[in-house]
Amino acid sequence: MSLTAHHFRREWTKEEEEKLDYFYGRKPIKQIAKMLNRKNIPGIQTKISRMGLSASYRHQGHLTLSEFADLLEVSDFKVRRWIKDKKMPSKEIVTALKKKYTLIEVSEFWEWAEVNKEEVNFYRIKPYTLLPEPSWVNEEREKDKREIPLRRNKFFTPEEDQQLLHLYFKENLTQKAIATVMNRSRDSIRNRLARLRRK
Repeated sequence: MSLTAHHFRREWTKEEEEKLDYFYGRKPIKQIAKMLNRKNIPGIQTKISRMGLSASYRHQGHLTLSEFADLLEVSDFKVRRWIKDKKMPSKEIVTALKKKYTLIEVSEFWEWAEVNKEEVNFYRIKPYTLLPEPSWVNEEREKDKREIPLRRNKFFTPEEDQQLLHLYFKENLTQKAIATVMNRSRDSIRNRLARLRRK
């Protein structure tokens, strides 16, 4: 009996599928083939299609939540808070391997950020990090650079606590505005508010 191509086909292991899922869109297919010790490029392309990776989010200009947080130098928690409390656009996908990702599209983020400037420290976003970058961002970056507080590491006095509570609850100022008034970082204002609420 003659042997067909089916008899020589190497089955895909779970580990190989996970590597393909991770590296597709990050590395060229030829490099992935070498990593997997597979020479049949069309076979890999077929596997990509069967796994539903041909419409990979990395080919659609999206970033995962963790990638996005790293680029902005903020915590994953902060990005999740923006999504939940501030309605920052995002979407959830599940890959063929049932991995769940939160994805953020760069242009949608910039549209959101223009309306929610008080939430973002633009000075932390290095130029050419999230492209295309709108023309207004550099002006906001310079503003935030000038507002870097001189007293970010000093303790809050009781008087400052009262001022903080008044500005936030009575004057309804944003945390970014309060940071400017009190010459503090936004993180210190946010953290102090959280501590005062727990008292």
